Amino acid sequence: MKNLALGVDVGGSHVCSAVIDIETGTIVGEPITTDVAHTEPADVLFAAWADNLTQCLAAAPEPVTRIGMDFPGPFDYVNGISQMEHKMPHIKGLSVADELRKRMKNSENLEFKFVNDANAFALGEAYFGGAKDADRVIVLAIGTGLGSGFIANHQIVETGDTVPTDGEVWNLPYGEDIADAQFSTRGVVARYEKLTGVKMRGVKEIAERFATDEAARQTLESFGWELADFAAPLIQQFMCKDILIGGNIARCLNLFGPKMEERFKELGMEVNIRPCTLVSDAAMMGAAALYK
Repeated sequence: MKNLALGVDVGGSHVCSAVIDIETGTIVGEPITTDVAHTEPADVLFAAWADNLTQCLAAAPEPVTRIGMDFPGPFDYVNGISQMEHKMPHIKGLSVADELRKRMKNSENLEFKFVNDANAFALGEAYFGGAKDADRVIVLAIGTGLGSGFIANHQIVETGDTVPTDGEVWNLPYGEDIADAQFSTRGVVARYEKLTGVKMRGVKEIAERFATDEAARQTLESFGWELADFAAPLIQQFMCKDILIGGNIARCLNLFGPKMEERFKELGMEVNIRPCTLVSDAAMMGAAALYK
């Protein structure tokens, strides 16, 4: 028998699940995605999630009873209870496991574990992706916001003197604001708008202009320089030499990565900048890896 678990990535507009062989990191069968807005009533959300999980479990080659789910915070990950108001507001205070069991057949044998979405991404990359050979690594997931995961020996580190509170960096001060405002899609867009007066839709559009638009080049290079500047004390505090960049911004790591390297060298640091390799599968795989 294979060592299988179901990994579930719960987002604001969809839920995606896949059965994972947690020994090899192999996705067994096809991932199943269900579109459902986080603003829907609790019954609609739980019904959509239960249907998605049921479909995935039914297609597995053998019975799977272990389910790992990732959620954004604030969330009580020990008890599986959402504390969010800005996302999925109608499930606040409800037990996700209990609600899903009500809607799934033969649910008495199902086991649920929960993890922060950024930590799930970090675990997936640490076990099976771009950081699988790193003893200690900081994972930054940069998209609509700044997610982070501190991994030592393939375990999440959220407490202690080597990491910020709860292993979160989005709310740390940087410049005249917090890191989330600087190192995110809106932060990159704001950099370009400040230089040109033009508001682009996203990072992709700016990256496409890198070779021909001086402002685009300056935007991404300054982003890389400042990201290294921000990450440097975190790396020193966590006593690691590896940092992995994920999220949508990772698609243009080749454009801002050289400036990160330049800044690290200026600071006298030897840092391995790693790209994510699992991309959209990382969070599901990390959620399943809770059972490793």
